[in-house]
Amino acid sequence: MSRQQGPLDLSLLRGSVAVVTGAGNNGIGWGICKHAAGLGMHVVAMDLHENLVRSAESRLRQQFPGVECLGISCDVTRPETMEAAHRQIRSHFPDAPIGAVFANAGVIFNHTILHSTLDEWSTTMNVNVLGVVNTLRAFVPSLREQQSPSIVCTTASIGGLVRGDGGAAAYQASKHAVVALTEALSFELAARSPQVRVHVLCPCIVSSALTRSSQINARIQQGDLDAGVVEPADTGSSEFAQTTERHARQAFDLIAAGKFYMITDNVRPYVDHDFPFDGMAIVRERFENMMDLELDNSDAMQPADAGPPSSILKGPMFAEMKRRRKERSQTQK
Repeated sequence: MSRQQGPLDLSLLRGSVAVVTGAGNNGIGWGICKHAAGLGMHVVAMDLHENLVRSAESRLRQQFPGVECLGISCDVTRPETMEAAHRQIRSHFPDAPIGAVFANAGVIFNHTILHSTLDEWSTTMNVNVLGVVNTLRAFVPSLREQQSPSIVCTTASIGGLVRGDGGAAAYQASKHAVVALTEALSFELAARSPQVRVHVLCPCIVSSALTRSSQINARIQQGDLDAGVVEPADTGSSEFAQTTERHARQAFDLIAAGKFYMITDNVRPYVDHDFPFDGMAIVRERFENMMDLELDNSDAMQPADAGPPSSILKGPMFAEMKRRRKERSQTQK
């Protein structure tokens, strides 16, 4: 069987440039920036707002003085800004190849189809899908010209591999699109540019402020909030979620192993508990439905006391969350 990629020695990336979109708000992109810098890569942190990228640039330089860090404000939905960013990076790093491009910027609005607005759908598709396309079109041609190995990694979600659920319909639809377009890119490059290694990142549960930042950006777009007041978000903490640092470690471990579908589940050593999201089981369930040409909606019929019905938020992690909530409720009585 012919494959585009096998294992990769990550030390080969040292001294090259890692480009990360959606990197300024302490989420998945920020974790990737820090891990890349820890590998000895120069880092370009890209985000929508100027103060976010200046903060990311400053923090990276303080934590990783041995590498060069650059922040660039850009809107991934506008191809001209991505092309300008590419030119700026080539000018800033004239002697360093681009070793990795992480098309990571995204938004989420947690609504069902009938309770979503068309603006939410439009924003979701423009950022999550066309933003990835614009990033690929701006950077992949340079990677193809290089002889050294490089990485292209899009951020989808476990939601891009499992069945549609009762909430976040636009988000899941967009992430299915990201998976498909990344598969297509891998096919396009397999024979002609095998040195460009393509991956799709499918995180399960990671500490981030994506929901909050999506709402803030929507308010800015509507003119209800000044972009100048936006600061890097507090992602909060959860005993079940992966930290962004540990998530980045898992992502790079999967890149090193040569995996295309990078399902970053909540498993040891990336978390300190034994209650995984169990993404592979839910992916398998979807494909078994497809092979049977049927769709199992039994999860929608669960009694109300079981919590909001979900076809995907039901693995060991959520069962343990439910158990602990019930235990706390009984203790408080």
